[in-house]
Amino acid sequence: MAYFSVTLNDDENKFLKQLSAGLAGMNDGKYFLVNRRAVDNKNYIYTIECADGYIPTRDSYLSAKDVLSEVLSKHILDVYERKLLKTMINRCYYYFNKDEKEIIYNNAISLEEEYNKELSNYKINELVKNLNELFCETQEINLKGFLFFRNKNYLKGLREIADRAVDEYLMEREYNDFIRLLKYFVDLQTPKIDTINIIVKDETYRLLDGDLKELDSKFIESSIQESLEADMSEDDILISFLLTMVPVKINIHLSERAVNKEIIDTIINVFGDRVKICYGCALCNNIKSITKSN
Repeated sequence: MAYFSVTLNDDENKFLKQLSAGLAGMNDGKYFLVNRRAVDNKNYIYTIECADGYIPTRDSYLSAKDVLSEVLSKHILDVYERKLLKTMINRCYYYFNKDEKEIIYNNAISLEEEYNKELSNYKINELVKNLNELFCETQEINLKGFLFFRNKNYLKGLREIADRAVDEYLMEREYNDFIRLLKYFVDLQTPKIDTINIIVKDETYRLLDGDLKELDSKFIESSIQESLEADMSEDDILISFLLTMVPVKINIHLSERAVNKEIIDTIINVFGDRVKICYGCALCNNIKSITKSN
């Protein structure tokens, strides 16, 4: 006699082993058996049955139900959550092409892993609760039906992850388009200076020319007068100045001290081979020694 049965749309050996191990750890667990049979080439039914002649007590029956609910909940997070994310992305964001959907899916996986560090126990408890409620109504469930019709909050959380993954992709695409435009602009301009040395200090920058002479702040501001605004950050001023001067060479010193790592990436992406990251020179060593002495 099958006391519980679950239909999965995959031949899941891992699920079978985890369920068998969970039941084996129960009192009288040796009398509970897990069987699997194929319905077709996509669907498999897993049943919990008892050995011939064994009649489960109420406590052992409830324990078996709890084990099944917990193992199935963990299996949903480990295996089905990513399948659900892919299905959501394909259905809800059908207007993206195949490559774009793959990028969005990878973004979603990263977010899912981040969320699960904080929410995995909450998700499992929510799924276990819903499964136990369903098993009180029926001993036979189809996992696909359970996920789509009994877990609105869980699916809503996955949709939020998918939405954020799309937002990340659109922002990245917009950033890449912007970088391409800036690169095109740089390639069209005539350099106004040969070399600029950028010395990073947390959120500020010192700019030196090729002879290591410091560039005056008034000179920098006058160079970007047309684009200068009162609320411009140090990062904005730096990028605007580089775009105005279009140097032949840009040497970045002490880049590891940058608070905003993205500004370094932006300079590299826009100016390409013109940029050299310095990993140690006389100038860097001198600044480090002065910093230590202070």
